[in-house]
Amino acid sequence: MRFEDDLGRALRHTAGAFTTDRRSLAEGSLVRGRRRLARRRASVVAGSALTVALLATAGAQLGGQGGAGKGRDHASKPRLAGDYRHFAVTAEEMENILHNGMNRAGIAVARPKVQGTGSSDQARPATATIDFEDGWGAARVTLSVRRVDPAEQDLKKLITCPPEKGSPYEECTTQPDNRAVKGYTEAGKAGGVKKWAVTMLSPNGYLIEVATHNVPMAKQAESALVSRNPRMNPGKLRSLAMFVDGSFARDGEPNSFGTVVPGAEAESGDILPVLKALLPERLHIHSEGGSGAEGHVVVIDRKTGKRTYVEAMRIAGDKEFWNETLADGTKVGTRRLTGKQPGVVQLRVDALRVNGLWISVSAYNAPSPTSRRSGAQHLITEEELKAVATSRTWLLAR
Repeated sequence: MRFEDDLGRALRHTAGAFTTDRRSLAEGSLVRGRRRLARRRASVVAGSALTVALLATAGAQLGGQGGAGKGRDHASKPRLAGDYRHFAVTAEEMENILHNGMNRAGIAVARPKVQGTGSSDQARPATATIDFEDGWGAARVTLSVRRVDPAEQDLKKLITCPPEKGSPYEECTTQPDNRAVKGYTEAGKAGGVKKWAVTMLSPNGYLIEVATHNVPMAKQAESALVSRNPRMNPGKLRSLAMFVDGSFARDGEPNSFGTVVPGAEAESGDILPVLKALLPERLHIHSEGGSGAEGHVVVIDRKTGKRTYVEAMRIAGDKEFWNETLADGTKVGTRRLTGKQPGVVQLRVDALRVNGLWISVSAYNAPSPTSRRSGAQHLITEEELKAVATSRTWLLAR
């Protein structure tokens, strides 16, 4: 079993992430995202990134639909970021997060059976399980999410590999961004039942574990020897863990991107929906547009008519300019640049994560980058732009 696999391609667009208190404004807005986007007549989906392609099936029947308050509206009451006691996710949302995350991890599944359990208690994990055909036989992937305070020191041992001598794992590697990858043959299981797992401590306040077995149920190994390894390799498990991380906001509830119904028709562009959801709720969108890797909106002050153009994009190879490095190694650059028209100023915030994902967010005090000035000040602040650029929700945007 080789754990140092070629992960670059798998994680190119689902980068690692980080958190700062300044981001809480944008992250908190996700709780109210459905209500706000409905007023804007926008369909909240995760774009092409969440279109799930299923093999040999036209529609999947999801199991375990009951329980844990399914159908609850997360936008009912905003929660404070950093309140690690609050946790609210339904069984159906957990099922959708796992199903969508499997697609993003590059696993095409056939005849899936998905079951989930929600949670409204910090101490009780929310879970999901998917059994499916992968072309070589049956496979199983499990997901567990628990609400935690990431500052708790006792949690560090869960993401730190033990010394090799006496370790219960065949292989274990401690990874950046608070992740541990473990692989082992389960003790006492006959027939070579193997389990690979990734444990991740999210700065947003979640303990996430994704795992896969080489059989759909361990008891099946009692009747037949299983020699193959789990088909979902450690790199894909890491990608799945990151998707789950990006599906939850700091307030203790999932956002509406990761929980979209699998197979739902995508909204045009994948950057634009995320940008709209992360904008401060006080801003009114006058117009919008996007082309996959780029999304932009024009926000307007209804009283004065002044407008600000805000855009977000994924870039690579641009001139690097960094004035801050966060604890996880992520570089952040903030600049004020002169626009093409007199008096126009471009506020630009770039965030480059350690594995290469580069998100750039800009605002112009004009209706477009080439238009004349529309007011002396931008309708969005520099700190709010930084909150948008560093949001973990970009983990869900290709």
